[in-house]
Amino acid sequence: MRRSYIIIGIIVVVVLAAGIAALYLWPEPAAEQEPDDDTIVAADDNNELINETRDDVSRIDFTPLEGAPYSISFDVEEKEYEFETADAVFPGSESVMRSIYASATTLINLTRVIDEADDEQLDMFGFNEPVMIIKVNLIDETYRIIEVGGMQVAGRARYARLQNSREIFLLSERHSTLLTQGVNEVYDISFIPLSIFPDIETLVFGIDLIHLETGDEIFEIRKRSEEELIEGGLGTSAYQIMQPLVAEGNDYMIQNTIMENVFMISPESIESIRPQDLTIYGLDEPSRLTLESELWSGTLLVGARDIERDGRFIMIEGHDAVLFDSTGDYSFLNINISRLRSSLIWLHSISDISFVSFDLEGTTRVLRMEHYMDEDDKERVRGWLDDVEISETNARRLYMSALSVTQTGETNENIPAGASPAYSISMHKTDGSVHTMELYSLNESQFLIAHNGTSTGFLITRMSLQQNLLGRFEILDAGGDLPAS
Repeated sequence: MRRSYIIIGIIVVVVLAAGIAALYLWPEPAAEQEPDDDTIVAADDNNELINETRDDVSRIDFTPLEGAPYSISFDVEEKEYEFETADAVFPGSESVMRSIYASATTLINLTRVIDEADDEQLDMFGFNEPVMIIKVNLIDETYRIIEVGGMQVAGRARYARLQNSREIFLLSERHSTLLTQGVNEVYDISFIPLSIFPDIETLVFGIDLIHLETGDEIFEIRKRSEEELIEGGLGTSAYQIMQPLVAEGNDYMIQNTIMENVFMISPESIESIRPQDLTIYGLDEPSRLTLESELWSGTLLVGARDIERDGRFIMIEGHDAVLFDSTGDYSFLNINISRLRSSLIWLHSISDISFVSFDLEGTTRVLRMEHYMDEDDKERVRGWLDDVEISETNARRLYMSALSVTQTGETNENIPAGASPAYSISMHKTDGSVHTMELYSLNESQFLIAHNGTSTGFLITRMSLQQNLLGRFEILDAGGDLPAS
């Protein structure tokens, strides 16, 4: 008795396994047709639809049941893929094209579902209206045509056959997805071309100019040449902020809050091709971010934020399509925040400075410097404060005190009408140019910082000013030495 129970149990398990396998292999029956259980054939390791090398294929044409047809070709000499479609909006994504090309040329070790399907079965498997017809053109001018049919009842795998063949195979889910891609899924909708700038490091070294316009504000950063960096010496920033502050940039701020965020922009979908009304996306008056380099230049148009989907509408200039991005960090659009990310308002190399003029509530003090090279070919400085010579250490530390006048807060207040600065510091460079920082009194404890007559939106407290700068003159006038910090 016990043995019979075991045999019955084994039979039940086998039947259940066969039923599950049939469910996964078989498509959902069309209309009221019922599947024929006798037509499923066991898998065979040698089943294949096509098995060609990439170099033997000249072009692959894709004709979807719905949507625009397209072609992908591969240049054997240049090792590059090319995407062709009528009225193309974007070029093709190389990684996507490579995957599609590989799938279309090598379909081997498939599960053969039916050896010889009749007309009714062909319809059931979706070959009366194939979702995709793929023509693989070989360099010997022959070709193979593959039809991709209906979807498996469980999962996303699809059925395929060679055109006019009655032998049907089951593709993997990955092959099924790749071989039924529409034009929009093949497009490369990245702003930064990864073929030119594959990582943030190459982008940082490759971009020569960043120009951002948002509303009425402009933020422009120029990258210094190697010659300028060598001439500037140690501590010279790779970037110079041209607008709104004509001053050194802060490398860390620019790389981490602008360049890195721009590099990470990767819109996930096309919202609208050839949109008729840009106002609904906030792209009629967008913010404009332009990057320029010797190898590539591009402009990103940034529109409104979709609150419900938590993302932004953007466009890439030159491509008439609205994209949607829900993952990008667009905080760089806030120019004031971009400035605040820097710990310094201004920064210069001491080797570029001829003298520094301090206007301290009506009293003018001047630090004059003479640069020379000693016998060890090391740059040295002679310093004079109001024509009284001071040590090189004191001259350098007083100069650093001028640079230490940085923000301790921010404000929306403007320069008081008709006001004159309470304090100002002017950097006179050896090339004749002058950079000036002015401090306008807002109240007893705070000053508004301006740079070359333009408000920066930053504050410095009287206590910080006394500690970092004013107290230094008191020490020097008493014949003392300035502290290192």
